[in-house]
Amino acid sequence: MMPSVSPADRSERLDELLLRLLDELEDLKAKRESLNTLIEEGWLGLSQSRYAMGSKWVSSLQYKPEMAPSVSVRCSTSDGGTTFCVAHVQPEMPDGGMEEKLQKVENIGAADQVLRHRGHKAAVGATKPTATEDGEKPKWPSADDPLRWFGVLVPQSLRGAQRNFRQGILLAAEVTSLQSSIEETRQQYQALLAHKKREQVHNGC
Repeated sequence: MMPSVSPADRSERLDELLLRLLDELEDLKAKRESLNTLIEEGWLGLSQSRYAMGSKWVSSLQYKPEMAPSVSVRCSTSDGGTTFCVAHVQPEMPDGGMEEKLQKVENIGAADQVLRHRGHKAAVGATKPTATEDGEKPKWPSADDPLRWFGVLVPQSLRGAQRNFRQGILLAAEVTSLQSSIEETRQQYQALLAHKKREQVHNGC
């Protein structure tokens, strides 16, 4: 049962929900377009990499026998709907610990750059961590970077494809969270509108 409010307050609340719904729908459209662009550019990068390296060098034949996810999706439910968060899965520690250590991805793609080393510079360059753009603590390049499955000196198109797909994962989580928020807003609006109509009919009788 909905709390008793004045008709003016109920109408104002309906206007607020409608404006929020329109804003969320507009935001959802923009995010979906961005997600489609990232996916298209990612597949284009893979095609360019196959052309440059050969189709047999960029295929499932290079997959590791045992693969583990590099990201995990966590969800939390509140009054505003379900929120989805993408987290980075740390590789398992050498001591055999099975617990996953998750760290929220702040700027995915910043730590996926692999330095190119030639000759004696390899030993020096390998000691430099990859710094994030927002000035946070640098992260070391992962030894399990999937790019290494396809060789040491992979083309920039393959790096770009990985970056686009990683950004797409984050954006997909935002799109899903926004869809949940839109559904929650729509339900609130419909419930309040139905209550207003019933009250109008009752007062009219």
